[in-house]
Amino acid sequence: MFLNHIGVINKNADEAEKFYQGFLGLDKQKDHILPHELSEELFSVTGEIRLLTFGMGDQKVEVFIYPEYNSPSPNIPHMGLLVDNFQEILDKAGKNGVRVIKGSHKEKSVYFIMDFSGNMIEIKPSS
Repeated sequence: MFLNHIGVINKNADEAEKFYQGFLGLDKQKDHILPHELSEELFSVTGEIRLLTFGMGDQKVEVFIYPEYNSPSPNIPHMGLLVDNFQEILDKAGKNGVRVIKGSHKEKSVYFIMDFSGNMIEIKPSS
C-alpha cells in the first residue's frame, strides 16, 4: 500500500497555484470542476467545487477551492514532505511570505510551513 494523494481546502485558486506550483514546485496536473451532485454526496457541500491537482511523480495534492473555508482550530491535520533542499525551502519561505512554524523539544526540531489558506505541511530533510 502507498499514499495516493492528500486533499486540502484552499480559499483561493490563485493562492493555491502560487503556493503548490510556484513555491513548492509541484506540477499542476488538473484543473476541473467537481459536479454539484458529487460535491453534495461526498462532502455535503451544495454546489460545484473547483478542484486543482498538483503533483510530482506519484505524489499528489488535491486542492479543493472553497472561498468560505476557515482553517480548522486546532489546526492538527497536515501532510508531511521529505525534501532534498530543506534549508533552501526555509530561506525561500521568508522571502515569499510563507509562514514557518518551528517546534523544539530537547534536541529535536520539527518544522511546518503553511499555505496561504492555513493548511500545514511538515517538512523534513530527505537525508
